[in-house]
Amino acid sequence: MPYGSAIIAAIESLKDHETGSPISSIRRHILDDTNDNNSDDPSWNEVHFQKTLKTLVEKGGLLQINGINYKFSDQYLQRRVEALRARAESIEEQTYKTAVEHHHAREIPSKEAPKKKT
Repeated sequence: MPYGSAIIAAIESLKDHETGSPISSIRRHILDDTNDNNSDDPSWNEVHFQKTLKTLVEKGGLLQINGINYKFSDQYLQRRVEALRARAESIEEQTYKTAVEHHHAREIPSKEAPKKKT
């Protein structure tokens, strides 16, 4: 299980942007999403979950608040905004190129002189 992306998705879904999301809610959200409502299930590894949270905090992606809540850091949010802007620009450029190619690809029907009846 990719815990990093699951944790990020859980925090995004929980929408506790001001106070942060409690670790228990993050865990429950991930387990609900994977339909493993049992934390004793062998596919759930609490040690990896805790280490991933710690790593995300150390790398600056998350902030730990009051020891039990986690929220996105300003650094993470800024990187995310920049990535979304770059993606939007890429889509805009691709849309423009497609429109130009489509415009140039259109054939203008030539007007032929009507055939003479003989």
